[in-house]
Amino acid sequence: MKETVLDKVPRILREKLDRTKNYVAAVSGGADSLAMADALQRCGFRFTVCHVEHGIRGRESLEDARYVEAFCRKMGIAFCCKAVDAQKLRENEKMSLEDAARRLRYQALFQCAEETGADFILTAHQKDDQAETFLLRLLRGSGTRGLGAIRFQHDAVLRPLLSLTTAELRQYCTDRGIVWREDSSNEDLHYMRNRIRRVLLPMLEDNFSPSVTDVLCRTAEHLQVDGDYLEELAEGEFKRRWMRPAVTQNGALLADNWEIIPKALRFRVLRRFWNASGAPEELSGANLEDLEQLIVNRSGGKKILLPGSWQALYSYDKLILFSEDNARTLQQDDGWSCAVDLTGLSVGLSDGGSTEIEEIPFPDHRVAQISVIKERPAYQYRTQMVYPLARLKCLGNTLVFRYRKPGDRIFPLKGTGHKTLKKYLIECRVPVEDRNRLVVAAAGNEIVWIPGLANARWEEQNGSSEVPALEQGWLFINIK
Repeated sequence: MKETVLDKVPRILREKLDRTKNYVAAVSGGADSLAMADALQRCGFRFTVCHVEHGIRGRESLEDARYVEAFCRKMGIAFCCKAVDAQKLRENEKMSLEDAARRLRYQALFQCAEETGADFILTAHQKDDQAETFLLRLLRGSGTRGLGAIRFQHDAVLRPLLSLTTAELRQYCTDRGIVWREDSSNEDLHYMRNRIRRVLLPMLEDNFSPSVTDVLCRTAEHLQVDGDYLEELAEGEFKRRWMRPAVTQNGALLADNWEIIPKALRFRVLRRFWNASGAPEELSGANLEDLEQLIVNRSGGKKILLPGSWQALYSYDKLILFSEDNARTLQQDDGWSCAVDLTGLSVGLSDGGSTEIEEIPFPDHRVAQISVIKERPAYQYRTQMVYPLARLKCLGNTLVFRYRKPGDRIFPLKGTGHKTLKKYLIECRVPVEDRNRLVVAAAGNEIVWIPGLANARWEEQNGSSEVPALEQGWLFINIK
């Protein structure tokens, strides 16, 4: 016996969803979303209907909201309505009305999910939406990732109706006696999606294949499989090149030997770097091309603008991302310093022991833990400092943690003589934009430690390791 649509829709929901979870169902009042809400109720799922009123169609939009609320009341379904202003966002962000409405819609749905404790958000995207999205992205010049179109799951959003057509969902509503609302804006051919739905798809069906929707959906599924494999490869490449935030607040991407990365992976690696850096907006294809050109051309010191007031910079085989807020914070921190009085620090040392002095919090949230140790300890060259206390006092009675200043110099532990700090940082390939935010430990203009980068030498320049008054102990600083 052939399965009816009244049986098919609930079956698909039971196969795709977990009865133990709690959901928010996005319901506009159209046939697709009302069919989903009704079938969820029949299956016994725990869910709340959320209707988002975009403030676009005036009275018609308000009537849609009242209709969905009345439907939920009649069915005994929990309901919430979120009002947003898509027109205002469109004007403020200079984006299309469709994009503004989409962004606000998902923000509202996630807010409802948080308020109701839902595990997932359900949308009623179906097979015709998939075909339209494929063509829309094809016409925009999307790559494999975009042509994969709509996926069943993206983060906490599930789309369980992708195997059903809008005709099937309308038939479901008719058989269940559900009257749905028609969105008048769906007839407006000003919108590209509507032109695809009303003009392009019917033309393809009439002149090329009556099953063109199925063909396009299968193509999207094939591209999703290919895309998933490429994303796995890109993730591995990204992990090998990702430098987690330390000196650079948002991290950096190692860009040396960029040409050995297959072209199919490069934009995917860049997109992962963008997302890992905490940027809220999405990158366009043009943005990704600009980033790659920055690397390919080795445009040292050149900055490019990116969405959300972010910028990118190429320096010393690294691609660095930073936001306007980061730069403002750094400017505010220029005067930061913290001093440690060295007078009398050797007093109270126990035999073979150590005395912890204090902890110094750095602006980048690292903490320097300072101790005096009687015997010279083993230490890590970059993350720990060891210096004879007596020799340090010869440089001055105060150790200051601060940012670099003109005239600073250093005698690198792995060097042969004094250098200006500027020259040393250039030799260490520290990017220009990082140098002013480096914390240094200084006695006067003498840099004795650059936390996370290098120690200074305490031996005499002739190579002697003689240290006067060694009984005063060693200053030991550990970053944690």
